[in-house]
Amino acid sequence: MPERARRNTRPRRTLVALCTAALTGVGLVLVPAGSADPAPTLDEVKVQVDELHHKAEQAAELYNAATDELAEIERQLASAEANVERQQAKVAELAADMGGFAAASYRAGGIDPTLSALMASDPGDFLARASVVDAFANQQADQLATVATERRRLEQDKLLANEELGRLTAIEAELAEQQATIEKHLADAQRLLDSLEAEQRAALEAEQAERARAAAAEQASRGGGHENEDLPDVPASGRAQVAVDFALAQLGEPYSYGAEGPDAWDCSGLTMKAWAQAGVSLPRSSSAQIGVGTRVSKSQLQPGDLVFFYSPISHVGIYLGNGEI
Repeated sequence: MPERARRNTRPRRTLVALCTAALTGVGLVLVPAGSADPAPTLDEVKVQVDELHHKAEQAAELYNAATDELAEIERQLASAEANVERQQAKVAELAADMGGFAAASYRAGGIDPTLSALMASDPGDFLARASVVDAFANQQADQLATVATERRRLEQDKLLANEELGRLTAIEAELAEQQATIEKHLADAQRLLDSLEAEQRAALEAEQAERARAAAAEQASRGGGHENEDLPDVPASGRAQVAVDFALAQLGEPYSYGAEGPDAWDCSGLTMKAWAQAGVSLPRSSSAQIGVGTRVSKSQLQPGDLVFFYSPISHVGIYLGNGEI
């Protein structure tokens, strides 16, 4: 067996929560005396925070892609280790069979069976023994060749298992790196928000509250808005209807990097689960999802289609019709 590191429980979906609406309870950053850098304006802070959130989303999508690769590597590693175990058992069994020649020598009082045949006084007995010894020798030669072949296969299986283990270690390092990147960008964004003066924070919160009211009014005008009300009516065709209905049922739940439900989502987590309800399997990241299905122009979009953003691709949404996502 390869020397596989026994890892402690490792977070497979570390969620970094982000609240993009209310920014209450923030404090002020103490600026060292003599600093010549002017405080950023509210508009500058909003632009910089948006950029940091976008960078965090890009890192999150790289994280999601790595989790897909990690799952495949773990499957291959498990298969390789199972092959090693089977091959070790086969080699052990063949080695046990090889003990037959030694056992025959022991039963002959420690005399080699070939020498015992040569010492036979009766010609007929000699011929009979010689025939048996010849057959047994041929059998032993075949077994030796088989054992050698199986041992080579065992070494190959061990090399493959060790290779997969190395890939596993590398992808886990990448996951940790992307997670650290996400957390850094979010922390930088929060520091910027914390640097706002009280008046600026109040203006930003008022702007966000107005956006939330406008979104709620729009949703209510389409027939949704509360858990006990009907969801917006978005007609779609075939399995797309299932995906659209599932996505709409999640309205109002929080966005969280790396989340794939049931109470929080990121972009590709929602699209993956929505289409899974319709029996369609999608990869975990937006950059991988764009490679599935058929690409169409904007004018050909139908409800349920996936719409991708940025270059490189790092965001995805579900088209609802009438230019809405």
